[in-house]
Amino acid sequence: MNGKQFAETTSEFTDSLFKQGGTCVGYAKRNKRSITLLNMQRIKIGVINRHGVLCCATKLADGRYWYSYATIPEIGEYVSYSKGVNECRTLLRL
Repeated sequence: MNGKQFAETTSEFTDSLFKQGGTCVGYAKRNKRSITLLNMQRIKIGVINRHGVLCCATKLADGRYWYSYATIPEIGEYVSYSKGVNECRTLLRL
């Protein structure tokens, strides 16, 4: 995503340390209709929802998550809105 890589397994994350192309910045977990994005410590940082929208996830004091359109630091700012939307929709189809 935006030139950053997310691993789906621990072994995939470890392998990225030794391969060209860059180290993964976190983990991705495929759900039935969405993708959950986690940082290296496996803390939820975002979600690609079923509509292909990238949402930043912020944990509140009561343990629930607040989802917003804020930029996720691990991913960074996209050059254009359409590039981000197209990339998210492509990831949901795979």
